[in-house]
Amino acid sequence: MEQNWKNVVEESLWAAIDRLQENLSAAGYARETMVEYIRAARHFCYWYAGQAPLEAIDESTVEAFLRHRPSCTCPVRKWSRFSYPAGAKHFLAVLRQMGLASHIEKAVLPEDGVLEAFLEHMTKVRGAAVTTALVYVQHLRPFLQSIYIDGKFPFSALTARDVEAWVARRAERCKPKTAKLSCSALRAFFRFLKLRGEIALPLDEAVPAVPHWSLSTVPKYLREEELAAFLSSFNVNTLSGLRDRAMALLMATAGLRATEVAGLTFEDIDWRKSSIRLRGTKSRRTDYVPLTSAAGEALAAYVQRRPPTETRHVFLALVPPAGRPITLYGVTRAMSTASTRCFPDRPARGAHALRHTLATGMLGKGATYKEIADMLRHRDIGTTGIYAKVDFQGLAHAVLPWPEVTS
Repeated sequence: MEQNWKNVVEESLWAAIDRLQENLSAAGYARETMVEYIRAARHFCYWYAGQAPLEAIDESTVEAFLRHRPSCTCPVRKWSRFSYPAGAKHFLAVLRQMGLASHIEKAVLPEDGVLEAFLEHMTKVRGAAVTTALVYVQHLRPFLQSIYIDGKFPFSALTARDVEAWVARRAERCKPKTAKLSCSALRAFFRFLKLRGEIALPLDEAVPAVPHWSLSTVPKYLREEELAAFLSSFNVNTLSGLRDRAMALLMATAGLRATEVAGLTFEDIDWRKSSIRLRGTKSRRTDYVPLTSAAGEALAAYVQRRPPTETRHVFLALVPPAGRPITLYGVTRAMSTASTRCFPDRPARGAHALRHTLATGMLGKGATYKEIADMLRHRDIGTTGIYAKVDFQGLAHAVLPWPEVTS
């Protein structure tokens, strides 16, 4: 049966299956996963045999294959609705690597050129962090799409009323914090257009303010006993548990942000001085924070079992392909998963809650707001003012006595 199956399929496709197996093995996929993906590739080859030239294979071909039901006459009888989509997409990538399938370039949207120039302006001229500039780009895209008419962006024809109307619609559909961020992005974008001479009016002044007060909520944090339970919930007998516990301790004891954890390299750690260097932070400065003994021990335990890889990033993603640095999403997801596991009866406390936990813990031990601001690397001490809401002892002294009413 195997030989008959092989005769039906073109030799180049059979070679592509061998390449797929090599790629999956090199990327560190589990044997069971590789078997499923290769089975999907075999099924695809038999299904496609004799239909059209290989150069015609693209995403639409894969979608047609995935609609193919297991009632077919393919020798590859077993059909998995879970592994076949991923396996078919991996196989398509291999076909393109080998030049056997059509290569579809990523579609270029009309606003891409403008946003690319704005991104470069924000990072290289204004000195904004790349993460901040990318968030602004994300919020600007729907605005640009809404004004794109007749193949162009009529920036010079925009009026204050147009801007106000768009912000009003945005505020109706989004949460106040999201709408406020969109307004910040718009103001920066209009200043960029004014600098380039594409608008004459100061439209940044026409962007209305969306009511949302940054100090209107109480920060989410873990109490001391909750933090201890959270840190002890990681299974240190596994590599993922060692990694996640080390990341959590860096955020809970050194105040690192999730993006700073993801970007941490071995060159940033000074083991002799017990310090961590943070470069390219939110404030675009180089900062140094202390590496506590608990975080250092957890970090060393993880590094000793860390898989070998060429990257100098400390924390790695543990899902294939192997050896990749962990992403910001990977850090936040790991902390949210741990929070849900430890406290299943309440909403998850994410990665940023660990920074809040550090601040509230320092406040409870008598630290000043200046000391907390320095530890969290706040440029404006007013940002640290939110922790006054959890200083219940201090607030108790600030409460005025209720006047007694005498008849």
